[in-house]
Amino acid sequence: MTPAQFEKHIERRWQKLEQLLTEVEHAKPREDVVELPATFRQVCHDLSVAQHRMSPQRLTQKLNALAIRGYRVLERRSSGGWEAFVRLFLVEFPQAVRAEWKLFWWCTALFYLPAILIAAITPAHPEWAMSLLGPEGMVQIESMYGEASKPSDYVRESFGSGFAAFCFYIWNNVSIDFKTFAGGILGGVGSLFVLLFNSIYLGSVFGYVHYSGNPLTLYTWVIAHGAPELTGVVISAMAGLRVGLTVLRPGRLERRAALVLAGRKALPLLIGAAILTSLAAVLEGFWSPSDWPPVIKFTAGGICWLLVAVFLMFSGRRQADAT
Repeated sequence: MTPAQFEKHIERRWQKLEQLLTEVEHAKPREDVVELPATFRQVCHDLSVAQHRMSPQRLTQKLNALAIRGYRVLERRSSGGWEAFVRLFLVEFPQAVRAEWKLFWWCTALFYLPAILIAAITPAHPEWAMSLLGPEGMVQIESMYGEASKPSDYVRESFGSGFAAFCFYIWNNVSIDFKTFAGGILGGVGSLFVLLFNSIYLGSVFGYVHYSGNPLTLYTWVIAHGAPELTGVVISAMAGLRVGLTVLRPGRLERRAALVLAGRKALPLLIGAAILTSLAAVLEGFWSPSDWPPVIKFTAGGICWLLVAVFLMFSGRRQADAT
């Protein structure tokens, strides 16, 4: 094949790549933009062949410029930034939760069942909850959820503003997620311990409020932000247990390689859990202290639980089907 024939043979490919790159750079991609990576690889191969055959400098410079331009576009589209971050949360995170659905329901049962059990027996036998909460904990609960107490007053007295409360809640909530995940390196025992401790403590709070406080005040306070916050705790435990199970059973891989692979699988779970608990901090700092009627609070809370459930069940399915 002569140089002229070779150039004519590959001309259609590099013209197509040039058109696709122009569309992407001007943020007007068409449906055939999915062909960009494959076309880019073909043109890179053509460049290699042209250099090997010592084709005219005009052709090699043209192909080289297209290859550099294509690399920059693809690298920008696939690298970090807000686009990748949004995709991780909206697509990869719910896909990772659904991929580990057995572990999700196992952690959910392990978190909610002990909490419900402790909350149910505490009104009749409050000594266990009292010993766990301690005097300071009981005073704090009574000051927030007592018969004549308002949680919003407690927030103003303790933090001064909703923004200060938000900062505290986001630090506290996200730190719990990371502690739960970090415990997974100990064969999952640490994650289980943190998950069970938070479950028992949560059940003690609810049970003690039923014993000596105003349950309606508690439920209107937690119903909205509890959806992303508690779900985030469960998912962070999932991430930790995924790492812990790999430590115990690396399979055919070396333990180090298996841990790296498990960490990559757990990363979307951990980041998604942190984002959920951060959203919970926003609600807990600004919405929960509001004085809306209980019917509005419960309606908003029900919507929050529904949105979290729908998000985890359906978000990212279209991308998975396309793949």
